[in-house]
Amino acid sequence: MFDTMRHLRFGSPHLASVLIFLAARLPAAEPATPPPAPPATVDFQFRDGDRVVLLGNTLIERAQRYGHLETALVARLGGIRLSFRNLGWSGDTVLAESRGIFDTPAKGYQRMLAHVARLKPTVLVLGYGSNESFTGTDGIRTFLKQYAQLISDLKSKSAPGVRVAILSIPPQQRPGLRRLNTTVATTSQFTPPDLEFPVARNRQIDQFNTALAHFALTHDHAHLDINTPFQKPGDRFADSEFTVDGRALNSTGYQVLTGGIMAQLFPTSTLSVELKQGQSPRVSGPLAVAGAAYQRQHLTLSARTGGALVLRVHGLPRGRYSLHIDRDDYGDHTAGEFAAGIVPSFTRLPVGHAELRRAVIAKNRLYFHRWRPQNTTYLFGFRKHEQGNNAKEVAEFEKLVAAREAEISKLKTKVLHRITITPAN
Repeated sequence: MFDTMRHLRFGSPHLASVLIFLAARLPAAEPATPPPAPPATVDFQFRDGDRVVLLGNTLIERAQRYGHLETALVARLGGIRLSFRNLGWSGDTVLAESRGIFDTPAKGYQRMLAHVARLKPTVLVLGYGSNESFTGTDGIRTFLKQYAQLISDLKSKSAPGVRVAILSIPPQQRPGLRRLNTTVATTSQFTPPDLEFPVARNRQIDQFNTALAHFALTHDHAHLDINTPFQKPGDRFADSEFTVDGRALNSTGYQVLTGGIMAQLFPTSTLSVELKQGQSPRVSGPLAVAGAAYQRQHLTLSARTGGALVLRVHGLPRGRYSLHIDRDDYGDHTAGEFAAGIVPSFTRLPVGHAELRRAVIAKNRLYFHRWRPQNTTYLFGFRKHEQGNNAKEVAEFEKLVAAREAEISKLKTKVLHRITITPAN
């Protein structure tokens, strides 16, 4: 159960400088034109009212425990309504081999489809292939054939026009080893002879990821590369262990994953501010929020979080101005540099992020108990004759989930970067 879970294809060179999740160096803001966004394999955008269902193996199931990805998405898209339901199952495959419980995988497969039918998702985020990749190249054809069947079955139970996003497979990391495929000294309890380096294993994963990318492209699905971000995870995580056991991601791993996905969905966003005498500042762009003020050459404004930010301010009088974001000093810049565009490298999570993430995790925990109650065999299985009369109470979790979602809806609008621009001393 939930408590037991404790035990678009892009290059990554720009990831370290574009996301709050991966930033680690001193505050910096450079006048620069952002690098051109790499093209996505499939255009993918979330829409107002989307019902997002995540399905897959351990990668998906444990994401709900940490909440990094969902928190980042709802904060970035605070102006629209989104709901997330995590139906991941540890060790699962495209044949639902982990979902049978005391029944056959085929019955678990049908239960999964029935649950998806009740949710009627408009977006499916799928994370499969880690287990299947142990078969090597010989197993790719069979895997993709069943993956296509699974997607077809899921779409038949989903809302009309459901969009599908396919995740690649993250790499494996030797327990206690702080870099991929190297012999860096470790403080792990394991000695070098005890565990092999996962070079061959990661080669299998790479082969499956290549096939997955082609599969997504040819079937008109979005493809989100969550492997590449781990190759160059940024300064903060460069020497970190990102797995619990060499395979399953830990909190750091999910932060790296989140940063990679956000960089692919939202490569660069421009926040433009127009200043005119006697008028309130006009702020525009996907990260813009109301409330900007400009008095005596002092500009204050807020911005949503998520992805690379290019800040452009037009109308500042000549001179040099100090930039502060979330209490950090980003240096002095000329009015001309602000007009051309400043690219800040964020050093901390914005105000309200931690509170929102706690609410997301709490909601996920409640929904986990809604759809996978700990005593499911007594409530719905072959021993329901003993306690099946209590099964009706499981649906009461929906009220608790709804209350948490209402809280998330309020909190997400408060996750903002606070920006001030003042004349330099």
